[in-house]
Amino acid sequence: MAGGVGSTPFRPPITALRWGAVALGLVLAATGASRPTGPMAAGGLVLIGYATLRTARPIPLHERSLRTSSLAEAGLHLAVVAATGFWESPYVVSLLTAVVVVGFARGFNAALRIAAASAIALAVPYHLLSTTSSDRAVALTFQWSTELLLVAAIAGYARRFWVEVDERHHRDLDRIDRLAEANTLLTSLHEVAQALPTSLDLDQALDSVVARARTFCDLRTVVVLLPEDAGPGWTVARQSGARLPARFELDALPSPLVALVAAPARARRVELAESEGLVGRSRSALYVPLGARDQLVGLLALEHDRPRWFSARDAEVLDGFAEGAALALDNARRFGTLRTVSVDEERSRIAGQLHDHVGQSLACLAFEVDLLVRQANSDELRDGLEHLRDGLRSVIGDIRDTLSDLRTEVTEDRGLVETAEAFLARVHQRSGRPAVLHHGPCQRLPLAQERVLWRVLYETVNQSLRRGDCTVEAWWTCDGRSAELEVTTDVDGFDLHEGAPPGSWVHALREAAAGIGARVEIEELVEGAWQLRCSLAGSRTAP
Repeated sequence: MAGGVGSTPFRPPITALRWGAVALGLVLAATGASRPTGPMAAGGLVLIGYATLRTARPIPLHERSLRTSSLAEAGLHLAVVAATGFWESPYVVSLLTAVVVVGFARGFNAALRIAAASAIALAVPYHLLSTTSSDRAVALTFQWSTELLLVAAIAGYARRFWVEVDERHHRDLDRIDRLAEANTLLTSLHEVAQALPTSLDLDQALDSVVARARTFCDLRTVVVLLPEDAGPGWTVARQSGARLPARFELDALPSPLVALVAAPARARRVELAESEGLVGRSRSALYVPLGARDQLVGLLALEHDRPRWFSARDAEVLDGFAEGAALALDNARRFGTLRTVSVDEERSRIAGQLHDHVGQSLACLAFEVDLLVRQANSDELRDGLEHLRDGLRSVIGDIRDTLSDLRTEVTEDRGLVETAEAFLARVHQRSGRPAVLHHGPCQRLPLAQERVLWRVLYETVNQSLRRGDCTVEAWWTCDGRSAELEVTTDVDGFDLHEGAPPGSWVHALREAAAGIGARVEIEELVEGAWQLRCSLAGSRTAP
């Protein structure tokens, strides 16, 4: 604690206690006729002068000076009390001030030490020099020693309580400051996003990078590679003049690109032999690392079918272009993550509104159709109304099921296991096909991580059901730090051999999972049976 008593809430009570003790001592000294007046008057003047000094200049609470100041105050009061009658002195109550100051400033231990030392310093000479009966002397010693220790304990407790309140207050202020700073940044970010000439949409940013790269020189092949959020793979985000697979494993990339990933530096000109580049016919290449915020956010591969096509000047120009392109791509990807979170929250809000308004309106329509069926006189009209009623009930059921799924969420009280079991039970009831979650004794993860893993399970099952009725089985294991979620389905048309390009639901799940340190993999176990696995390592904490 820096500063003095004057900078803390302790100054008013300490000042009041100090002057109250002096006033009480003066009153007792004036009314005690049997006591000598000379030492009493001198002691009162000393205490008045010291109280005036400490009112104007409170004891500083710096660690370097507090010990000396507190010992000096205790020594001064001990000297006055000893000179005016030890425990029988009218100024003995002033000794409590020194104990209170130390207790407020340094806590229990220091206050108890001062109190015990003061009691011993007065008790020993008092019993040796006093003419008071031994019983009364013992009673006075016990009384004042106990009061000194109690005051020390109370002062120490008051300091602890104040420190806890002050720390909580500072934490709240710090949290408010961070929220205010975040609000300011978001406001500024919104203003900047509106004024930016470059789009914050990833597709438009990629198209802009390819278009601008083509303006520098005559090119045959332009490819933009983006790293997968979880795993060593690379996604072909844009390609021009080539027909490449949707993704590459790191070791499947050309060796110059692998070296560039390991040590990204400047644009690298490469002369290629047959089939050494991304395109087999290429004979020269210019590979450019796209780095932003000390991270490699992508690779720009330019290839040509003529040897020695790229010059040193081309490399210098592309180096200057790479910084802006990398920032545009990184900003677009980060904004994509923010949009994903916003979409989830907006989906829950819309689902609640639909449930409260549209669902009730459709239910009322169903009741009105039932009434019309009972009142219809014509058999033909009744048949048509009954058909309409059946269709309306089917629509209401589908809407209720969809809204129930959309509003289902993991909460502090309802974990992933309970949420997934209820969801799969509804899936089984609707489709009539098995939908079950297998799990053993599991611990809970932080709420943010569980919500992402629940979204992985929900989207996988939902995408499977869109392709037709299917059997769904899920396995969940979690030890509180690491977790693994596996989902298998036998749906037809669940073909991802072409990878997961940006914008696909698998790509969105991989981005969301990467945000909590998880990795999503999907593979075909046997023909017609697919498995999605989401693994969360235990080394990462929740955001």
